[in-house]
Amino acid sequence: MYKKILFSTCLTEYCEHIFNFALNLAKENDAKLLIYYGIGRINLDETQAEQAIIDAEDKVAQAYVQQMKEKEFENYAINVRDGDVVSELSKLARNAAVDLMVMGTSTDTPLAMGGSPNVGTLGSVTADAVLWAPCPVMIVPPSLIPGLARG
Repeated sequence: MYKKILFSTCLTEYCEHIFNFALNLAKENDAKLLIYYGIGRINLDETQAEQAIIDAEDKVAQAYVQQMKEKEFENYAINVRDGDVVSELSKLARNAAVDLMVMGTSTDTPLAMGGSPNVGTLGSVTADAVLWAPCPVMIVPPSLIPGLARG
């Protein structure tokens, strides 16, 4: 059903669970997994900006590539961009003809917000991405995190 899945990460511990969900979904659908990390608007010269992007790509690779290798998954691409996170995320989804975006509810872990999986509103990036996305957006709730699920 899905041929291209875009996973948006903020590289927090919370994103590990969302990544595993997106990776399993990509494997089940034999889909390409695009991993996006936005570094935001940076006020650097061109050389420094390019280096910041390379450094961020390395961080993303360190966070996720080994897990993909362990699951024998090779159909992925890492995308790091500077600029407005939601605009760049939407642009990537549109230009790559993404079928589905997978995101978490917020950059904050539910435990950091008070220990309840009932965290309330979405984070600003997720809320804006839902409005600007050129494709469906799947939001992975905190209740799917092991240890936080109820009953």
